[in-house]
Amino acid sequence: MRKIFIGSVLFTILILGGLLYFQPYENYLIINGNKIYVELAADQFARKKGLSGRERLESNQGLLFMFPHDDNRFFWMKGMKFPIDIIWIKNNVIVGIEHNVPLSEGPDYPHYISPEPLSRVLEINANLAKKLGLATGQEVKFHLLGE
Repeated sequence: MRKIFIGSVLFTILILGGLLYFQPYENYLIINGNKIYVELAADQFARKKGLSGRERLESNQGLLFMFPHDDNRFFWMKGMKFPIDIIWIKNNVIVGIEHNVPLSEGPDYPHYISPEPLSRVLEINANLAKKLGLATGQEVKFHLLGE
């Protein structure tokens, strides 16, 4: 009986631990009253890879690029399988939006350049910015673990 009890407890711990571990979208942003869950691209490898090779994002999800300091940022669609909106963020405020950035084929991929030096960029599904009413000048509230 004791073995069954211990086994049940261990099983429960593993299941709960697994549920907590496999929640990649614990981080989120609030923009214009909308919650957008984000994965973080906070290191050089993750920022370089971005969303390339991914099949899709869910409707309320995005990828937040976090750079160590403000600088002019350059993005392109190499390896992308779906169109996106690019949200340029400086000092917790949207400073620009690239709407419905289309897929493109090389070798001359178009580059999308931030309107000013900044350290955060959000990529979301194409047309989601318009759907959520996102606009330049709106505040971005960050709810990121570890910050």
